[in-house]
Amino acid sequence: MLSRIMTIEETSRTYALIEELRADIDFELEDVITEIVRELPEDYFQRIKHADQLVHLKALLALSFCKLQEELMFRSSDGIHIAVIARQNYSGQLADILRRLPRDQNLIGAKIFTSQSHNFIIDLFEFEASSETQSQQPYSDQSLHTAAEALVSRLDADVKEITEFLSHYSPNNQILDQTTSLSEHFLAFKQLCADKKPAVRVIETSTTDLIRLTIASQRIDARALVHRVADYLGQKSFNIERAYLNDLHLKDASKVAIASFILEAESVESFAPHTDAISQLLEKSIA
Repeated sequence: MLSRIMTIEETSRTYALIEELRADIDFELEDVITEIVRELPEDYFQRIKHADQLVHLKALLALSFCKLQEELMFRSSDGIHIAVIARQNYSGQLADILRRLPRDQNLIGAKIFTSQSHNFIIDLFEFEASSETQSQQPYSDQSLHTAAEALVSRLDADVKEITEFLSHYSPNNQILDQTTSLSEHFLAFKQLCADKKPAVRVIETSTTDLIRLTIASQRIDARALVHRVADYLGQKSFNIERAYLNDLHLKDASKVAIASFILEAESVESFAPHTDAISQLLEKSIA
C-alpha cells in the first residue's frame, strides 16, 4: 500500500515539475529562437542544411537555459563533421578552436558564423573522409553550367573555364549560388596561378564597416592557412563575422585552399597594411 502511495506521489511530482519546466522553457524558447534568426546572416540559412540548423538551435537553447559560457564541440555520426557552438565570442577565438580540433584527419572545409551582436558563434568544420566512407555525388553538369553562366558577367573568363574551376568544389559546400564568394575565389585562384605565391584580395561588402578578405594558397595546409590568418586577425583585435574555407581538388592531385573572412574594418584602404602583412606571413609559412 505504501509503495502504491509513493508511486502516485512521485507521478504527481513528476508532472508538476514537467509543467513548471515547460512553462519556463516556453517563455524563454521564443526569445532565444528570435535572437538566433535575427542575429545570424542570411547565408547561414542558405548554406546550412535545415536538419543541421535544428541541431545547432538545440545546442544554443541548452547553453541559454543553463547559462553556460562553455563551448560545445560535437562530431557527426559520419565522423567527418565537427560543430563548435558557444554563447561567447572573443578575439582569437577561431585560432584557439583550430588548435583544439582533432589532427587525425585533414581539415578540408569550414563555415564560421558569429552573431551580429557577438553573443554566440556557430563554427562548422569538415574533415577529409576515408576512402571507405566517401560516397558523395559530384555536382551535375547542369548545376555547374548554370552557376558558371551567372558568373560570366562578373569575370573576364568564358563559361568553360569557370565551369572547370567550379567542378573542383566539394558538393558538401553548397556554394554554387554564392556569386560574390565564387567570383572572389576565382580571381584569387587566377592570381595564385599567375604569381605562384599566396593570393590575398580585399573588397568592400554591401554592409558598412565590413570587408571581405579572400586568400588562396597551394603550398600550405588548409588548417594552417586558416589558423595563421585567424591568429593574426585575433592579435590585431579584428572581429571575424564570418569565415569560410574550401579545399579544391585539382586533376593533378594537388590541392588549393581558399579561405574567406568577413571582417569589421573601416575600409579596404585602412586594411591595406594588414593585407601586406598577411601576404608576408603566408610567404614565410611556405618558404
